[in-house]
Amino acid sequence: MKTNQPKIRKPITGNILVVLPKFIGDAVNCTPALQLIQKQYPNYKILLLVRPYLAELFGRETRYSIIIDERFHESQPISMLSQAKKLKSEHIELAIIMRSSLSEAVLCFLARIKYRIGYAKNGRTPLLTHSLKLNPNHHYIYRYCRLINEPHGDPFSTIPKTHLVKKHSDLIKQKNNKAIGVYFGGKNKKLRHYPHDFALESLKIIIKNTNCCFYLFGDPTEVEDVKQLHEQLMKQNIDSIMLAGKTSIATMVDAIGALDLMISIDSGPMHIAAALNIPIIPIVGLGTSPWSIVAPKTLNQLALVANGSQLIEDEIIKAIKPIDIANSVQKLLR
Repeated sequence: MKTNQPKIRKPITGNILVVLPKFIGDAVNCTPALQLIQKQYPNYKILLLVRPYLAELFGRETRYSIIIDERFHESQPISMLSQAKKLKSEHIELAIIMRSSLSEAVLCFLARIKYRIGYAKNGRTPLLTHSLKLNPNHHYIYRYCRLINEPHGDPFSTIPKTHLVKKHSDLIKQKNNKAIGVYFGGKNKKLRHYPHDFALESLKIIIKNTNCCFYLFGDPTEVEDVKQLHEQLMKQNIDSIMLAGKTSIATMVDAIGALDLMISIDSGPMHIAAALNIPIIPIVGLGTSPWSIVAPKTLNQLALVANGSQLIEDEIIKAIKPIDIANSVQKLLR
């Protein structure tokens, strides 16, 4: 639904702030909107307010300047008022608030930013100058792009592709075999986690038909789950390299960017692969959002979406069989 609020038509005189979401996948999905902002304001300073762990990754993009949200520093977090004071010193006139929490709207209001654009959620409308009604059926990338397009009178008609800047990775060995990234998630991913026995079986089938090395990804909380899979692969003499817990977000991006193929549950690594144009096999069970609004906007994928008759939630993802994954690998690597 279109907003009936006045469009931002007059040239602004200050800088532009974009408040990015906290999760890596959501932040990656904001990159098309960032490209629209840059096209709309090519000669303006564009600032990104990011969580500390995202600073290194988004700091690679020379078109934007990074402000670390110090409210979320692990050792010395600052107050909202202190962060608002820091933003006020940046002479910001327009803020696009990608994250739909109340606190981000309060922060931009306290920083006295003239134009504050965001979705009318969580009681934020009085704090926004331009509040858009959220359509829950819209894809996340579409939602982020709306925040730029509609308040400016719809100057754009298409959505750019997601994009990340990558660097060379020493983690992916240059061999004659294929480099296949694997992210099945740990038990912390709950219903999105692909069961361990299914995961192991899928890799055993793949290795029979493909000369490859598996690179096992995971965050520090998933090390034990991934380590168990890695040890079982080694017992089978299957070539694999343990990367779980050994990368920052930026170095994980670089490693994914050097792969021939990525197998991933619906999570950050899937969106990273899409932004780097790496072929993807998404494994989609019961996610945190409907698949239709989070699926990567790329043709370079074969999504396996659970469509079985399982009534128990924990069993839904098991509709995707190991042979389904192996067959998809063969199709994408042709």
